[in-house]
Amino acid sequence: MNKKETRRPPRLDDDLPTEVVELDDEIDITDAIVRGEFGGSELHLMSLRQCRVEGASFLGSRLTRATLVDCVLVDCDLSGARVEDSRLERVEFHRCRLSGIQTPRTQCSDVAFVDCKADAASFRMTTWERAEFRDCNLVDSDFYGAKLPGSRLEGCDLTKADLSTADLTGTRMQRSNLTDVRGGEALRGVTISSDQLIPAALAVFASMKIRVDDE
Repeated sequence: MNKKETRRPPRLDDDLPTEVVELDDEIDITDAIVRGEFGGSELHLMSLRQCRVEGASFLGSRLTRATLVDCVLVDCDLSGARVEDSRLERVEFHRCRLSGIQTPRTQCSDVAFVDCKADAASFRMTTWERAEFRDCNLVDSDFYGAKLPGSRLEGCDLTKADLSTADLTGTRMQRSNLTDVRGGEALRGVTISSDQLIPAALAVFASMKIRVDDE
C-alpha cells in the first residue's frame, strides 16, 4: 500500500483514567478501560471513543447503531453477536472470538483483526476502507457483496469462505488458505503468492463452471 492507503491505527493513550464495568443504551464513554460480562445484552446507540476493551464478553449480544472510534479490543468474545447499522473507525481486535458474528449495514474504516477466530462470521454487504485481517480463522465466513478494495487478508484461513460479488481489487492475500473459496471471480485484481496458485485457480475455474477431466 502507498502512504495514502496505509491503515491508520487507533489514537489511544497508554494510561486510561477510568474503568467501566457497566454498559447501557446511549452510553457515551471516552478514555476508559472497559471490562465485564455483557452477554445477551441489547445495546442501542452505545459510543466508545479512545477506549481499551479487555476480556469483555458480548456473547450473543445485539449492538445497534453503535460507534467505536480509536478503540482496541483484546481477548474479547463477540461470538454470535449482531452489530448492525454501526460505525467502526480506527479499531483493532486482538485475539478476539467472533465466531458467527453478524454485521449488517455496518461501515468500517481502518479496522484490523489480528489473531482472531471469526469462523462463520457474516460480513455480507459491508463497506470497508483500509481493512486488515492478519492470521485470523475465517473458515466458512461470508463476505458476499462486501466492498474491501485495497485491504489485507494475510495469513488467514479462508477455507470455504464466500467471496461472491465482493470487491477485493488491490487486496493482498499472501499466506492465506484459499481452499474451496466460493465466488472465485472476486479474486480479480488481488495479489497472492506462488503457493496459492492452485487453490486460487480452482476457485476461479469453479466460478466459470470449468471442469477438469483427463478423460
